[in-house]
Amino acid sequence: MHYSVYGRRHRPFDVCAVYGEKGSEALVGTMAYSGKTKTASRTVRRSRFKKYLPFYLFISPWLIVFLALGLIPLLWGLYLSFTNYDGFNFNSVQWIGMSNYVQVFRGGAMAALGRTILITVINVPLGTAIGFMLAVLLNTKVKGVAIYRTIFYLPAVFPVVATGLMWSAIYADQGGMLNEFLSIFGLRPINWLGYTWAPTALILMLLWGSGGALLIYLAGLKGVPQSLYESAAIDGATPAQRFFHVTVPLMTPVIFFNLVLGIIGSLQILLQPIIISGGSLTTAPIMPIYLYMVDAWLQIFSLGRFSYGLAMLWVLFVIVLLLTLVVFATSKYWVYYEAPGE
Repeated sequence: MHYSVYGRRHRPFDVCAVYGEKGSEALVGTMAYSGKTKTASRTVRRSRFKKYLPFYLFISPWLIVFLALGLIPLLWGLYLSFTNYDGFNFNSVQWIGMSNYVQVFRGGAMAALGRTILITVINVPLGTAIGFMLAVLLNTKVKGVAIYRTIFYLPAVFPVVATGLMWSAIYADQGGMLNEFLSIFGLRPINWLGYTWAPTALILMLLWGSGGALLIYLAGLKGVPQSLYESAAIDGATPAQRFFHVTVPLMTPVIFFNLVLGIIGSLQILLQPIIISGGSLTTAPIMPIYLYMVDAWLQIFSLGRFSYGLAMLWVLFVIVLLLTLVVFATSKYWVYYEAPGE
């Protein structure tokens, strides 16, 4: 018998003749097993999809917002930093390569970055130490401790603009609270917002908000087992020894966390120098407190150099990332974790 396919005659395909009787049975079994395997794999994929579907549905609002307002604008800004975009020439944007980044390293941005790093080197260690010591003092069981905790945490709640205006009034030459206090001791008034004292005034204002990490430190202190203090006291350890050999080692993970956040936040100081200088958001403060983020802000919104300002922000992003990696790399030498291998 022959089969006709599109007018042509062919011999039928005989499986037994080609593979033999046993071979044909094996071939049929293999085909059946393959079909079962494909069906099983589809069933596994469907079960996995049903298993993880609620998770993706729950995170979808955050994921959509992150993509729309986070990742996509971030990558778009990276692209614009390599162009001549000035905010109004969108239809005639041209690729100029690394030109903006070269200007960042050759222009005045590096001087502003140096001032920012100097303030960070002073502000972050002092702020971390003050916040930690406040938490230690407020972790004691004394009457009215909740009121003191609230008072020291309040600076973290105040808006940056209100804080800047308040400190501007404190630093005022005439009638300023700080100069009035100095006059009580017969000292001459200081021009706190002048070239000489402006960095000091800015650092004092930043340290005033050191209580912002108070809740995190208190939570960490509550997690230190009291049995360790009791064992140390039985062994004859003094309060100072218990502090340095029990409290501080067990609090190093919390100190490490706040240190990283402090570095990131300090390198991004923007509004405080502008506000205490008494200018508008498009007015440059005096040079000693003309910081890196202030320069980037003015380049974008005052001078219209959008692509150059975006290049500055990406350089800062890389610097923050590198400093964070350095802190993480050195943490193994001074951060103590109770669980081994962490």
